[in-house]
Amino acid sequence: MNGFAMRNTKSKTNETAAACYAARHAEAEDLLKRITIGLAEYKKRQAEEPKNWGYAMFMGHITEQLAYVLADLGDRSVVEAKGLDY
Repeated sequence: MNGFAMRNTKSKTNETAAACYAARHAEAEDLLKRITIGLAEYKKRQAEEPKNWGYAMFMGHITEQLAYVLADLGDRSVVEAKGLDY
């Protein structure tokens, strides 16, 4: 776990760890759906300006951030392949 995650704590509402995990898992799934939609929208905008390098640069930033998320989930292959510090 990273240094930002809650460890062995209960909320003020006496929420269980399992319930907290379930809520956060559902939130993560929702975020992934929204990321998919955002990527599709961004792809359309890039198609309208295919010579604009800004889209490629921004997508490089996005892929690095996603590589870090994947590494947090236990798969460091992409951060290693990209030579990123983790």
